[in-house]
Amino acid sequence: MTRLSSSFVKQISFEVEYAPTYITKWKSQRTGLQLVYINQPSPMVNGYFAVATEIENNSGCPHTLEHLVFMGSKKFPFKGLLDGLGNRLYSQTNAWTGVDQTVYTLTTAGWDGFKTLLPIYLDHLFNPTLTNEACLTEVYHIDGKGKEKGVVFSEMQGIESQSWFILFKSMQEALYAPNSGYSSETGGLMSELRHLTNKQIRQFHKSMYRPDNLCVVITGSIDQDELLEIMLEFDNEIPLLPKVPNKRPFVDSKHDEPLSESISKVVEFPDNNESTGELLMSWIGPKGDDVLVNTAVDMVGAYFTDSPISLFNKHLVEVENPYATEIDYTTDDYYRTALNFTCNGVPTDKLQELELKMKELLKSQIVPENVNVLYMRQIINQQRLKFISQTEKSPGIFSTIAISDFIYGKPDGSELQKWSQNLDEFSTLLTWTNQQWSDLINEYFVENHSVTILGRPSAKLNALHKKDNKLMNKQIKEKYGEHGLKLFAESLDTAQRLNDEPIPEELITKIKKPDPSKIAFIKTKSYKAGLTKGVVDLSTNQYIESDAFNQILYNDTPIDFPMFIHFESFKSEFVTIQLVMSSARLRPELLKYMSIIEEIFSMSIELPNGKYFPYEMVVADLNRDLIEFELDNGYDDQFLELINMSVKFETRNYEKAIEWLYKISHFVKFEEPRIRVIIEKIINSIPDKKRNGESMMYSSQYRNLFTDRSLRKAQDSINTEQFFKDLLTEINEGGFDKIASDLEEIKNTLFQLDNIKVLVLGNTKDLENPVSSWKKFVSHYDPDSFQVEAFSQLPRSFQFRSSLGSQCGYEAFLINIPATESTHLVTSTKIPTDYLDDDIARISLAIEFLCAVEGPFWRAIRGTGLAYGANIKKNIETGYLSFSIYRGSDPKQAWLRAKELVYQYSSGELEVDALSLESAVSSIVNEIANSQESNYEAASFKIGDNVFKRRGPQYVESYFKKLNGLNAEDVVYVLKKYFVNLFDAAHSAVFTSLPSDKIEEMGEFLHKQGYNISVENIEGTEEDESDCESYEDRTATETESGSEDELQSP
Repeated sequence: MTRLSSSFVKQISFEVEYAPTYITKWKSQRTGLQLVYINQPSPMVNGYFAVATEIENNSGCPHTLEHLVFMGSKKFPFKGLLDGLGNRLYSQTNAWTGVDQTVYTLTTAGWDGFKTLLPIYLDHLFNPTLTNEACLTEVYHIDGKGKEKGVVFSEMQGIESQSWFILFKSMQEALYAPNSGYSSETGGLMSELRHLTNKQIRQFHKSMYRPDNLCVVITGSIDQDELLEIMLEFDNEIPLLPKVPNKRPFVDSKHDEPLSESISKVVEFPDNNESTGELLMSWIGPKGDDVLVNTAVDMVGAYFTDSPISLFNKHLVEVENPYATEIDYTTDDYYRTALNFTCNGVPTDKLQELELKMKELLKSQIVPENVNVLYMRQIINQQRLKFISQTEKSPGIFSTIAISDFIYGKPDGSELQKWSQNLDEFSTLLTWTNQQWSDLINEYFVENHSVTILGRPSAKLNALHKKDNKLMNKQIKEKYGEHGLKLFAESLDTAQRLNDEPIPEELITKIKKPDPSKIAFIKTKSYKAGLTKGVVDLSTNQYIESDAFNQILYNDTPIDFPMFIHFESFKSEFVTIQLVMSSARLRPELLKYMSIIEEIFSMSIELPNGKYFPYEMVVADLNRDLIEFELDNGYDDQFLELINMSVKFETRNYEKAIEWLYKISHFVKFEEPRIRVIIEKIINSIPDKKRNGESMMYSSQYRNLFTDRSLRKAQDSINTEQFFKDLLTEINEGGFDKIASDLEEIKNTLFQLDNIKVLVLGNTKDLENPVSSWKKFVSHYDPDSFQVEAFSQLPRSFQFRSSLGSQCGYEAFLINIPATESTHLVTSTKIPTDYLDDDIARISLAIEFLCAVEGPFWRAIRGTGLAYGANIKKNIETGYLSFSIYRGSDPKQAWLRAKELVYQYSSGELEVDALSLESAVSSIVNEIANSQESNYEAASFKIGDNVFKRRGPQYVESYFKKLNGLNAEDVVYVLKKYFVNLFDAAHSAVFTSLPSDKIEEMGEFLHKQGYNISVENIEGTEEDESDCESYEDRTATETESGSEDELQSP
């Protein structure tokens, strides 16, 4: 379109050689605004609106501004308008703030909704209202009871005392200059948020949110001409480029160079369990624009950490008395790339020794003869294939590159092509010699000076934090007094009233709702082979039986072939095989071993002919032939009572992949030294898990709502902690034979042909001998001795409820997490477990109505600073509906507000309006489309729906029709039937993790709600003798009454 060239000039346009992607970049000559379109077929259109944000302090201006942008624009001065429209237009909005960027996201099912919302969203970025009232509620305030709140403050309160945050912040301050943007905490430290003013935020917006400092990145299937028209119209409304070019954040700043000397420092983090700590080792590495060197450095990182035989893992993790449970390599992609090794589960007394050993291992590789160049080339090949696989699954890889190019790349856009078009650098690195690799390691990891942060847990610091928090609360009340707190309450009420000014309904309804039939859902093809009768429900599947590939399958299937295979075909470079098995075959007491069995791909193999392959050789050969391999629970993050062995590979390696499945499932050898190492790693990883309050909350839920028959409970880290310690004692006392016998029983029971269902996904049409390749695998069994179990008979979690799980009433469990500053809570009640139950659609609609962005819960709980988030989710597999509070600053009030809203809507005191229901339906459409963004996701979703849930290929379409036919009466019906039970002690169970100093207050509150209270101390300190104590025993003398993430699938 020639007329557009006067404003948006095409800088670069190219086809990606290794993915179905075409990338084009434009830049406005008028304003400097940049635009990137990543054309990759998908039902979802994703927008990333990136601002390069640089600040030299910890005030949190970038993060707080991110929140305030959503509070309205000058053209659309209503809080929630952007999200309200988004709900209507099959869209979701979100944002993140990093060290060097703030990125706003728009995810829409289809182009029609996206193009409508795009200019409105961009207007919010350039022209936010930034009112004092919004700043008060979103950033920081003191309420009428002297409690510190605010959405951002609550968010940072939830993470500021966590070990990873403390280590990363310490690393930033040591690695970078004090006035460097890279040393700042852009989220805002609590101490700074208390004093941050709206004036500072406005000034930051003025300096950073300029057209020449913003890039619009869009992925998916769109009308490119329409996009350019929309962007041209918007570009004509925003300020011109200044005559004197603006400073580019970071690029035009003083650059941080590598350190002149290495730094090692001990940093404490609060925790009562002082047994294990963490280590972070970082360097300032190569310039970010050097593709070859950065790729080479990434390969070195993988060389040291990628698999059990990588150098660090082999010597420090996969050993007796391990120095760490895991070591990861990551980069921070700044002007100069930061290189990081993170070690978790480090015995506290080994922190300094670990640092020395890591540096010794790094130094050992500067001797060329010590570099295992064959393994390095294997790493290169595998990392290249993994990268291609990631680009197939999501265009997000390219959006990340586009954002980095915008912040640091050349103004002409040329580096976007350099980083994206091909993978030639991998081919170059395959030719590198030992000398080149050792030189690189020496330059960036040995001679280059590092910062090492040794994170040491401290019970004393934890106690001090609690004391300081109490003192802060006391000082606030003393400083402001009753009158001052009353003024705070009045100011907050006024701010909330102004912020929540109703949006005129016509502003929403005048925008036409898109036609959902235009959403281009991805279609994949289903085929079957082998034994299908009685195994799979043919009525709920659309197996193709009349094309060329089906004929190939028919001709290639041996007579009386005893295995069921489901093929799901789509365009790809790869194929994934999944062996799905039932855990119900195992004796309940064996299920706790599953965390060991999950390591089955890193064990030795001994073939019937006596040939032995040590685990190091097994892992090396697996890496050579496969891209991914794992054994885990469930299918597609669902059906967690199932066990899934999965391998992914290039199509040409189909027979090799099957051979590996055959060897691993039959000839793995359980050896004492290897099993000991695995058990020690499991035990050492537990303290780190105990520091995560949300995880411990769900741990309590699983342990109390399910029996030992359920994998949800059997594999829980707290439930198995003593089990693994006992196993280690047993090994030390010479009792390994019993353990080996149990593991053999698991292997021999799981991997029976009548317990295996085979799913093959990907480029199936190019497979040679797609069925007969399984003959060797099948030949191990007697085909006359079994009948494959039907999918309908597979175990489901609701079948393994405990007595409490079945009753689901009167019990509340409070989990003491000493190191946390915020509260997590979940309360659960029962719902239907039939995927086709009529109430499921009603429940889904009610959830979306209550939990919509800027919906009832959002405004009442997040918007008032009571918690960072509050949500309701359903899980049909467990048969539970759950209300959750995430990072609660005032969980009691959050609970009460949620309860009040549910009761008000269920009683008719508040109206369930038609417009909100219409938007709720659109949100569900968006969620379903988003779960099928790529070919692989669409295939997985289809198998889940048709094969496992048995809902049929037309279910989603009929589900949409059913949703559109529901009304307010349907929502009120399920609110009364299920949702009110969430807050009724007789019909719900509560699980909450919270700081020590909040236990009594929360316990008294829940006790008054009708629950029996149990307090659980799981910090694992030496003096912690009992796991549970009753609330009544602990609070008999209390006199002061306190004030008040399963995806939703259809």
